Amino acid sequence: MARAPNELRNSGLTGSRFDGEGMPVETLVELSAYRDLVLGVAKELFRATHPARQRVPRGFAERLQLRLRAVEAGSAVPVLERVAVSGTLVAADDEFTQARDVIEDAVAAVAGGADLPSAFPPSALVLFNRFGQTLRSDEAIELRRGAAPSGATYTRAVRKKLVLSQRRTFQEEVEDIGWVTEVDADHMSCLIRLRIGASGAIPAPLDEVTFAAAKEVLAPKGEGPPVRVSGIGVFDTEQRLIRFDSIHDVNVIEDADELVSLDRRCDELAALPAGWLDGEGVRLDAVVLDRARRILAELLNFDVPRPRVFPTPEGGVQAEWTVAGHEISVTFEPNGSLYAVSVNLASGQTEEPEIATDNAGQIARLLLVS
Repeated sequence: MARAPNELRNSGLTGSRFDGEGMPVETLVELSAYRDLVLGVAKELFRATHPARQRVPRGFAERLQLRLRAVEAGSAVPVLERVAVSGTLVAADDEFTQARDVIEDAVAAVAGGADLPSAFPPSALVLFNRFGQTLRSDEAIELRRGAAPSGATYTRAVRKKLVLSQRRTFQEEVEDIGWVTEVDADHMSCLIRLRIGASGAIPAPLDEVTFAAAKEVLAPKGEGPPVRVSGIGVFDTEQRLIRFDSIHDVNVIEDADELVSLDRRCDELAALPAGWLDGEGVRLDAVVLDRARRILAELLNFDVPRPRVFPTPEGGVQAEWTVAGHEISVTFEPNGSLYAVSVNLASGQTEEPEIATDNAGQIARLLLVS
């Protein structure tokens, strides 16, 4: 679409969560994070062109007034409109417009494997830490300049490269299953042992709401029921979770018995030796098995049948369901992809729907419509 002169950005968000109308409420935080990114880069650009000044002018931040004017259909396209402060005009090429453009240039360069453009202030790279925290593995934000029909694509991988180019940690949204092993009322914190990935308990801050929830699931011996934890995690360069920066929710897993059964089956697959299939059959890779554990556990949140889980000779994990006259399988491949097949048992017709990596919601929809 054509861009109005006072539009700061027209961006497309791609991924299964954005296939319908509007934007999921939990992703609206990205618009605020983008505004902070533009403001921070604009401040650095001002300082670079005014070396004699130690601070930006009074009221500088208030000049960046953004409004969500529309969310266009298709992949969600939020259109941010820049509103002039009372008594002023929106300049066509001020620091904020320049900041928008150098941000897009930086994203495009890193996405293409090039160096960071010289126009981008390195001190502002840390600001990418907040922008994109809620992105999932199959999602991206497209940044468009002017009336351009397309622009630079901002993904989790691009964000990680930008942040780690100047620091040793980065932040990312976490949703996982674990156990609260300790609660410290004096310091308003707790320790959480996650079901997958992290070795040892992970420290996490608490507020008044999450403190009550964490205390409720803490058993006298330090191990209560399994809980689903969501928050912002801090990761090192090896993508290991080292702590939580904040906790959003702590909720008891309702299907704890189903979770135990799934973990028991996955443990059985993990113990299979090489040659488990009459002398053939690759030993399952731990990364593949962890991915299957995580996604199949997420399916416990949906009203769908529980799967039958088997190893594949190539080292993958295959989950199978019989639903409404269809035989459905989803294979977690050793290369990280998901391969789905749906067979109509009456007609024999076969379909191979595309499933995004690590997307339990898409698997659930496949099972519900079959």
